[in-house]
Amino acid sequence: MMRSLPPLAVALLALASIPTGCAANKGVLVAEGGEHRLSARDEPSGLTVVLTSGVWEGQPSDLAEQWTVLHVLVANLGDQPVLLAPGDLELRDERGFLHELLDPGAVFELAGDDPSPDPYGRTYRRDYDPGGPVDFEPIVAPGTVAAEALPWGVLQPGTQMRGFLYFEPVESLANTATLTWHLRRPDLAPVVDLRFDLHVSRPSRRRG
Repeated sequence: MMRSLPPLAVALLALASIPTGCAANKGVLVAEGGEHRLSARDEPSGLTVVLTSGVWEGQPSDLAEQWTVLHVLVANLGDQPVLLAPGDLELRDERGFLHELLDPGAVFELAGDDPSPDPYGRTYRRDYDPGGPVDFEPIVAPGTVAAEALPWGVLQPGTQMRGFLYFEPVESLANTATLTWHLRRPDLAPVVDLRFDLHVSRPSRRRG
């Protein structure tokens, strides 16, 4: 079950909760070979997810120093709709600790019968299907965090959706992490678990 919406002060406090020294050296999540872009495709369902790190250019400008920020593109090239929901995303570090998704509450809906070129309208509310059972944290976020977030809803065949995912920070606390997306149909029937194995790339420290 979703938790009650915390006040704006909670989201702002979360941004300031990491010491400056830790944030400055926390690094970025990348593939094992150092690439910032990873992709996963499930042939039977036609689902493709492309994940990119280190590309946040919104406001607050230092958001990626405080939270784990990942951009995702989800393409549904299959013949069945798929649910995008915050409770289906699971980010765990090598110790097994869950880093909760921080959810601003963006939602998308079909804007009309024509599936192209821009089939969806975007709103902000909390009555979407949360999926689950992975825990996540509803937030009220500053700047462009909500406007640039991946919205939740039912992704129809032949369409795609993109946006940012925000998590409790992992880069300053771990060396590796795994993001698993438990993708489901709108009736919550499982489709596929897409997995991204991530490594923390930190800036080298030069000796004076």
